[in-house]
Amino acid sequence: MRRRPPGRRRTVVFDLDGTLVRGDSLGRFLGSSWRREPWRAVLALALCPALLVSRTRGELLVVATATVGLGPRGVDRRWRRHAVRHARRRIGPALERLAAHVAAGDRVVVATACAEPLARLVLADLDLTGVELVASPYAHRRWLPPRATAIRGELKVEALRAHGVDLPVDDAYSDSLLDLPLLRAARTAHLVAGRDLTRLRRVLGDVEVLETR
Repeated sequence: MRRRPPGRRRTVVFDLDGTLVRGDSLGRFLGSSWRREPWRAVLALALCPALLVSRTRGELLVVATATVGLGPRGVDRRWRRHAVRHARRRIGPALERLAAHVAAGDRVVVATACAEPLARLVLADLDLTGVELVASPYAHRRWLPPRATAIRGELKVEALRAHGVDLPVDDAYSDSLLDLPLLRAARTAHLVAGRDLTRLRRVLGDVEVLETR
């Protein structure tokens, strides 16, 4: 990690899924909900053709199958239960690097396409303090698809700007090809080893890679 230039606070952005924790936070939540109540999985399969009509609308319908019929307390309990389990899948080297940035006085932002309520709980269970969160807006509705917008790719960069993050940021950490706009919007890109590593290195060149252990 580079030393912080005197007189200027560095801004550092970390992805969440595949970078700080293994796996997809929301995807694993959906899977656990479908296994717990198989009728939800059947409903999700029935709604899959909607993805062919509109990916955005179809995704919202599929996500809704995990919580449809539940009130706010029921959804919150499920978020919390899943966050505790998911936070155990931590990626040590990336979390150590994040802690070093916080200790250096850097502004650290976790930017993720994960639903905001779940992402916030995962960060709490990772015991991350002094860290800002930019996540996908998500509002549960009992019998309707959630009000949600997935911040992926360029939308993540736009969400960071809206949050008050000036670009380019000093450092960005991710494992995902979807985060290429973010990695390109950083003075220094850092990769976390994952399935997109080869393609990311082909585009970004010789950059630091944090191995997962």
